[in-house]
Amino acid sequence: MLDALGGRILESREGYAKGELPLTEMVMQPTRVYHAGAIIALADEVASVAIVGGRATSEDLREGGRLFPYSVQISTNLLDNDPVGPLTAEARVVRKGRMTVVDTEVFSSTGKKVALMRSTHLMVDLKKTGPHKAQAIE
Repeated sequence: MLDALGGRILESREGYAKGELPLTEMVMQPTRVYHAGAIIALADEVASVAIVGGRATSEDLREGGRLFPYSVQISTNLLDNDPVGPLTAEARVVRKGRMTVVDTEVFSSTGKKVALMRSTHLMVDLKKTGPHKAQAIE
């Protein structure tokens, strides 16, 4: 989703990821700052990359080679906004396991904290669990 919004991952390794999202018409609200949903989408995507370490491809996840971090709970505090961009998000895995917890911070172009997010991800094999069983993927 981040690619579709014009964002990108800047850095990823096991337990950590960093990404950015430029301010465009696609992600702004009528007041010409970031839409809350775009801020949360950035944070959620960066959190997921921190979990898989940036090494798993979409094909790996679909074929059951790696577990997918299915977001099951997201709590976000929106603290500020940015009329210029880009926003930068940094995610750190707090606890890894079947239920993985990630803390993500989002910063403005001036380094001001825009959002804090804690998310919980259920680690699933897409071929075996949930609405994304093999027949739904193909």
